[in-house]
Amino acid sequence: MSPLDQPSPMLDFESLVRAAESLDPVPASVTQLVRIISNDDWAFRDVEAVISLDPALTGRVLQVANSAASATLMPIGTVKDAVIRVGIGPVVSFAMAWSIGPRFRRALPEYGLSEGQLWKHSVSAALAAEIAAAMTPLDVPPEAVTAALLHDVGKLVLARFLTPPLLERLATAREHGDVSSLQAEAAVLGVHHGQLGGIIARHWNLPDRMAEAITHHHEPDRAADVVCDIVHVANIAARQVAGPDFVLERGKADGDHCARPARLQAGERGARAGPAGAGRSGWRITGSWGKAGRLARGDLRRHGNHCNLTPPAKPIQRAVR
Repeated sequence: MSPLDQPSPMLDFESLVRAAESLDPVPASVTQLVRIISNDDWAFRDVEAVISLDPALTGRVLQVANSAASATLMPIGTVKDAVIRVGIGPVVSFAMAWSIGPRFRRALPEYGLSEGQLWKHSVSAALAAEIAAAMTPLDVPPEAVTAALLHDVGKLVLARFLTPPLLERLATAREHGDVSSLQAEAAVLGVHHGQLGGIIARHWNLPDRMAEAITHHHEPDRAADVVCDIVHVANIAARQVAGPDFVLERGKADGDHCARPARLQAGERGARAGPAGAGRSGWRITGSWGKAGRLARGDLRRHGNHCNLTPPAKPIQRAVR
């Protein structure tokens, strides 16, 4: 009998939803920023207003803009100049990172993750998403970077329910059932971490497009959207950067290929993208962000070539309103 054919002790879905909704919400200013930039016609002045009303966020944005890694020649003292220098996508991702970082830094032994590993992976994915967005001719919405940062948030909740017997079932399914970790979760538990991540994103009032990208980041064809495509590629690049011991990934690989190369290469009509800051922070950020980004950039170029993602000949420039 296949490991997946055995009677399965399904988790109580309502209990999982309650646990997902029990996570502390992200600050209102961060949610506002994400929702603003997810609109087609977002205006720069709205972003500036939200950041300016949050003193702590203002200070952090200015700190990033004036960091040595930003390579700025002139000191920056206004929110507007800081966002233009760093870029709107990274600024919103940083804002989210500052609010969720402590939760992501804790160990998740149920997933084979020691303290800090999930955080490093999430940061690498966010930076890889920004790089991937620059490597495709398609306009990528700036919220894709934040979606990549949050793609594994569902693991924070699901890990609480993974008892030793369930972990054993999952390991058996991966090793002998010829399935991916995601497929094993769905079969053994009745739900996978992507689905829980989508529930959390909606509970935090994040845009549906981000919630869908988080839900389907292992199976981007289910979303058929460029944000999910970027998160999918970014997750792969971040896993490659971390090495084979980063996650408990045994058995069949979790879709380690570019599932939607044609869409990223040629673009699709109807994709939504707002104006982005005419600056580049990219992977040139201090501390672990910088290291992770440099590694992610190198790996994504290799993976991008495999996926026919060709870097643009000139830097992408978008208007700031």
